[in-house]
Amino acid sequence: MNANPSLDERYLDFCARSGAIFAAYPQLEALRHTVFKELLVRRRADGWRDHVKRWVRPLVKRGRTRAPTRDVDVLLWVENQREVIVDALLPVYRELVARDVSVELISFRGPPGMPCARVFDFPARALAPQWAPAAWEALCDCEPGLREQALKRSFYHACAMLGGLYDELHSLLEAAMPKVVLCASTQATGGAALMVASRQLGFRSLLLQHGMMQPVYTPLIADRMLTWGPTSNEILVSLGLPPEKLLTVGSPRHDVIGPSGSGHARAELLSALSLRDRPTFVFFSNGNDLLRNGHAPAECSRWLEALAAEHANDLNVVVRLHPDEDGALYRGSRHLVISKEGVGLSTTLEGSDWIGSLCSTALHDGLLFGKPAWQFYADGWPILADNWRQGLAHRVSSEQQLRNLVQGVLSRGTPRRVDEELVARVFANHGQATQAVADVVLSTLRPQPTPLRVSQSSRAGANERGYFS
Repeated sequence: MNANPSLDERYLDFCARSGAIFAAYPQLEALRHTVFKELLVRRRADGWRDHVKRWVRPLVKRGRTRAPTRDVDVLLWVENQREVIVDALLPVYRELVARDVSVELISFRGPPGMPCARVFDFPARALAPQWAPAAWEALCDCEPGLREQALKRSFYHACAMLGGLYDELHSLLEAAMPKVVLCASTQATGGAALMVASRQLGFRSLLLQHGMMQPVYTPLIADRMLTWGPTSNEILVSLGLPPEKLLTVGSPRHDVIGPSGSGHARAELLSALSLRDRPTFVFFSNGNDLLRNGHAPAECSRWLEALAAEHANDLNVVVRLHPDEDGALYRGSRHLVISKEGVGLSTTLEGSDWIGSLCSTALHDGLLFGKPAWQFYADGWPILADNWRQGLAHRVSSEQQLRNLVQGVLSRGTPRRVDEELVARVFANHGQATQAVADVVLSTLRPQPTPLRVSQSSRAGANERGYFS
């Protein structure tokens, strides 16, 4: 470990040292990221308002999930409204339905009005489950910094809510009896809990990659992970995931991402952002998570403002904010053009001349448009993504190098062509990834021992062992 380890390094160390605890308390898996990031790192303890809410919430949050009335082949879980999740899973849902596969589409805080989706809800609880005290003591023995009464209260509250979540997932799975469960994120509590419940009840589970690979994708708690391409597998294997659990299928979301061929994207981008027709560099910002990304995003903003000021008359420098970013890093930047939701991603990528970022998925997306990608990474910054090491981007290691590179672009222009070899390394089966995912799901539907429906007495026994309550 380094003298000043990055958040990713701290997470990997935490996982290594606490592995036996999560093995002993598998239901705790759904709180892995909460324990590490919110309690251990951020020290976010419940205040008196939170304490009051803990006891009031069960009186008002009493919704339940309408139970399915049929057994299904696939239960597909959409959690939150982010396009990286929704646009990854809905094409798979449509493809499976088109193949006459029975699918139960579950929306947990997903986008409103999602067609044919069953909305998931569960009643809140105030009392922590029986396993919580022993699990907490084990965590404190592993991480003495957790041993604070306020953090303990926060943990118990999270465990209480998790108990209600597990019970509702148990009822949902028992009613649907799916042969396969598919989701796109286990960093979210719901997706992680779904994988845990599926394993305990004997249902097969698949996790579909939704973004660039990071340590937080480990450990793998699904039976298999469906990845975008060889570059993702390389990272995951280097993080210790068994290669036999990784299936390369591609990215359904990216099947429809690529040049439109209309020739209008550049004009649309310039018009939407009120830009003059001149070389346009778009930087995809990562100021959304400064705890993980450290001081690097602020350094990037300083480099960009200096560049834009120097080339105010011959270059457009556009900063596209992360969906969860408020733009605070750029409030004093008078020469930058800030964009967020006014222009679509494909229009931005196709209309720009070249792109850059610290660790945005756009570094991958740009390959589909043949855009040169610059990855900002100076010595001493946390390693958030290593596209430049994989030959997928050009490293920019200093403000001076950035200035030199821009001078070269302004003098010679930027090459534009889609490198099919690079695309295949990142996005296998581009244009047909949805079908590839559906093929894997269908192959997983082969006959297997049918999980027994859980009787009330069996459920009570499970509760006593602490699996669901």
